[in-house]
Amino acid sequence: MQSYKKFGSFTMAYSVKADPNFSQFNHEKGSIAYQDAQGVRIFVGDPFCRKTDAEAVVKAFIKASHECHLPLVGLQCSLETARQFNVFGFNATHMGVETLILPGWTLKGKNVGRRIRKARKSKLSVSEARWDSEATLTEEAIAVSTKWRCTRSTQTPLNILLRDPTFRDEPNERTFFAWLDQQLVGYVTFEAMYDNHQKIGWYANINRRDDSRNVAVFDAIIDVALNCFKKEPGFQTLSLGLAPMACAHNTHGFANRIVAKITALSFAHGNEIYNCKGILQSKKNYWPKAPTQHPNQIEVRDTYCITHGRMPLNSVARAFMEVGILPDGLRRTVWFAVRITIQGTWREFWKNHPVNPLALWHDLTT
Repeated sequence: MQSYKKFGSFTMAYSVKADPNFSQFNHEKGSIAYQDAQGVRIFVGDPFCRKTDAEAVVKAFIKASHECHLPLVGLQCSLETARQFNVFGFNATHMGVETLILPGWTLKGKNVGRRIRKARKSKLSVSEARWDSEATLTEEAIAVSTKWRCTRSTQTPLNILLRDPTFRDEPNERTFFAWLDQQLVGYVTFEAMYDNHQKIGWYANINRRDDSRNVAVFDAIIDVALNCFKKEPGFQTLSLGLAPMACAHNTHGFANRIVAKITALSFAHGNEIYNCKGILQSKKNYWPKAPTQHPNQIEVRDTYCITHGRMPLNSVARAFMEVGILPDGLRRTVWFAVRITIQGTWREFWKNHPVNPLALWHDLTT
């Protein structure tokens, strides 16, 4: 974990180091975390190394993957990492945005303010605690997690990009719990972000809540946790994580058109698989009305999907299947892609060519 504390300034740094499902490609100048799944080598985030050493680490990683005959797909990578891979012939396509709350953030002028104030009035109690602080806490948290999972539009978790709760205390994790009427109604586990061995922020990764209470449990926890983190020396950011496929724009010149089409269709018409639009809206509730006019409050950071070749359809589909953005199984994925393409084309046609139903009926019956 030494490289994590030295170079772990990106959102996914702790997850890819702490998750036992990730392997580490080690080089004398740094490392890259990855998983081999579905016949694809999937890496997440950025290399753990100095910026000046990144090219050497990336080159060695590409060579090692090629020797294993595994196509590479990178997820939730920064633009800087995308550029490093592009040097070796890789494409990088926009795959969503991360929302990072900065020290100057306030409730004023944010949509989330009303939700937080309502939660405060509901007598929702939020506090940080250790998992072993109460004998029944783990059991109650498991019950909340199970209930939360059953209310999701899809039962598929966002594998690789999100960790499952471990229900135990770890050195670089902190968990805040929400209570209502003396019952646990939610919790959020935060993961530390480091730069040169200094703690600079936290990532709200594991989020479980009881939505039946009609209270903004997650937002209330973020409110309390943020006020706590702001008081600590060195605090720079609280990451709310990724809104996948959202706010797509590919103006840098090395996007793959096929991957761009897949991400655009998934966001526009694939919410039955994963609620990308809902996730974006929950993040946007924290944005100022004009984010660029408030640079000290929020950072909306672009992330990229890195691929190789003009037609990386197979490797991207398999990577997205593993993550949970596409349905498992190649046949189901192909059918899903065909169906949402037809639906999207049909919706766009009727949007751009409105027809008066009465006039149409008259034409058909006369």
